[in-house]
Amino acid sequence: MSTAPVCDFFIIGAAKAGTTSLHARLQAHPDLFLTEPKEPEFFARDDRYEAGIDSYAALFAAAKPGQLRGDASTLYSLAPLFPKTAERIKTHCPEAKFIYMLREPVKRCYSYYGQLVKNRQNATQDFEVRRSFEDFLYGERAKLCPRDDFFAPFDTHFPDVPEVLTAGSHYCVQIDAYFAHFAPEKFLFLTFEDFIKDQDAATAKVLEFLGVDRAKMPRQDATSVNRAVDHNRTVAQSQQVRGLMRRLGPVAALRHLVPNGLRQKLRARALARMPQGTAKTHVPQPMRPQTAAKLAEEFYADFDRLETLTGLDLKTAWGRGANG
Repeated sequence: MSTAPVCDFFIIGAAKAGTTSLHARLQAHPDLFLTEPKEPEFFARDDRYEAGIDSYAALFAAAKPGQLRGDASTLYSLAPLFPKTAERIKTHCPEAKFIYMLREPVKRCYSYYGQLVKNRQNATQDFEVRRSFEDFLYGERAKLCPRDDFFAPFDTHFPDVPEVLTAGSHYCVQIDAYFAHFAPEKFLFLTFEDFIKDQDAATAKVLEFLGVDRAKMPRQDATSVNRAVDHNRTVAQSQQVRGLMRRLGPVAALRHLVPNGLRQKLRARALARMPQGTAKTHVPQPMRPQTAAKLAEEFYADFDRLETLTGLDLKTAWGRGANG
């Protein structure tokens, strides 16, 4: 088995904290090589790790000499669900550096629920949301909705437990798991809130941390990816089109006989005249205020220690502290 450190740096999370946008920006730097797909998840998932380190090294086969190789897998900050991650990285990449993006923990938790909903909708084209956020956290999940009616087929590695949503917001737990194997100076901590406020400044911090020349970075516009509002709008439009096809019945089969430009105009006019349903069953219900308060009490219990571990001014970034 190869013992070479196949990866030089990791963006370990948190999920829904801007890692996809950061990954996209770093890909533009000529001295960096990041994997495609974005999230190999090799060191977290037993099924992928058991395939062997050479299968992971193959993801970097196209890297040029001198490029730093990066892996951006948010599953790497989901201890204790994937407890061997940090130890495995230490075995194969002992000198690795880590970038950890943190987001206000209650919002991150709900946003990740929305991501799981979106995963299944995109994978199955079944847009019904069968579990609310509260159902997932506090309900009898299997009775309310079978696992396969909530998780996407490619999310089979997730256990059907509330910690799928909550573990990623227990930041001290994640940091402790890594500090048991790596020195604190190997980590750069950023907040999602600061990143979206000034993406250029946050990216510059990352480049400096990695030791690559900032001057080589091409000028970039701010990136915005994985937006739930865009997904919900697309799903709503898809549902409208399906409704229109049902209304047209057998006539819909003749639509290819109409020139494309005219067909698009007729479709837009027909959709505009269709009644708009008020029940948006494809959109997850908002988090209840009492749920937010309960989660805040849980996540902010170690707030002061988190500020110490990360060196971040989280009171400013998140607009609140341990006492609200």
